[in-house]
Amino acid sequence: MKVIIKASWGQPLETMKIGKMKWCAFLLILLIGFNKTQGQNRIDGHFKLDTTIWNPMAYLADIEDFTRMNEISYESIIQQAPLDSVGNFSFNASLLDFEDHFYRIHFSKKGDSPASLHIGGLEENFLFLICNSQTNLSLRITSGEKFISVIDFSSHRPNQSLVEINRMEGLIDTLDLYGPTMNRDFLRNAVYDRLRQYADTCSIPLVSLYAIYMSRFETNYPKNRKYYQEFLTKWKGQGNNYFTVFREHLSSDNAPSILTILLVSIIIPGVLGYLWIRKRRVKKSQSLQKSLTVQERKILELLKEGKSNKDISSEFNISPNTVKTHINSIYSKLKINSRPELMDFKE
Repeated sequence: MKVIIKASWGQPLETMKIGKMKWCAFLLILLIGFNKTQGQNRIDGHFKLDTTIWNPMAYLADIEDFTRMNEISYESIIQQAPLDSVGNFSFNASLLDFEDHFYRIHFSKKGDSPASLHIGGLEENFLFLICNSQTNLSLRITSGEKFISVIDFSSHRPNQSLVEINRMEGLIDTLDLYGPTMNRDFLRNAVYDRLRQYADTCSIPLVSLYAIYMSRFETNYPKNRKYYQEFLTKWKGQGNNYFTVFREHLSSDNAPSILTILLVSIIIPGVLGYLWIRKRRVKKSQSLQKSLTVQERKILELLKEGKSNKDISSEFNISPNTVKTHINSIYSKLKINSRPELMDFKE
């Protein structure tokens, strides 16, 4: 006699077991398919470099905020990818942050540490990009007069915008060709205005903020407070670290002016107020100078002696473009815009 055991809802147990096996198999197929799809998110690149000079390896580094774009450490390198014989390399985007994040790809010369950057000049060895864990991105890098001369991100809009911003900011390097200092200052400010206009019309948060940083907002903020207040209002929903650091930077820049007004007009009367302010300015000047690197301090001394870019290039045996990069960095850190302002800068 054959006995069929039924479950409480009347379904034969044998049938129920088969149904569960089918569901398990179905879920397993879904899981495999999901993992396979996740693994397809890649950052594929092509760069035919001279392997007698450069290591055939690409490095992907995480940039925590825009104030650290030119900083690097072993800890910041999150992936490395070998270049094959024709220059192809690939990073696994699935391992990146879920939301848009700012990264840097760089290459190292033979004999150099993997955590090394060449900032400015013909051997600048890095590029920036925006991506996330869902990114599928292809880029092609071309060498020319500069080690990295052309970057093509195909149709990926955020990174095409970064290339456009870098192209605008790069115009500043050519300003020495445009005659007197007055003309150069006018053209430099015109470039910064164009970058702020780009940031104002951009619909991609990180790209918009990147354009602001490239416009040297630190020196422009006191004159355009309303613009930056409107910029923060536009992106008030952005709670990532990039915007958090930017808001803190603006708050710290704004605090001294309010504090100074209170101290001068209410707390410190007459001579005591004047002496206090003078002492505070000296400390601020010293603090700003401490932010300079050893090389930048040496270049600052020569600039205050009236030396030209060519003289400095010969003095330190570095290229004119590298000199310009150092000078722009000095201007940014000291919160000035021109050599006349540098001459008036009190040490």
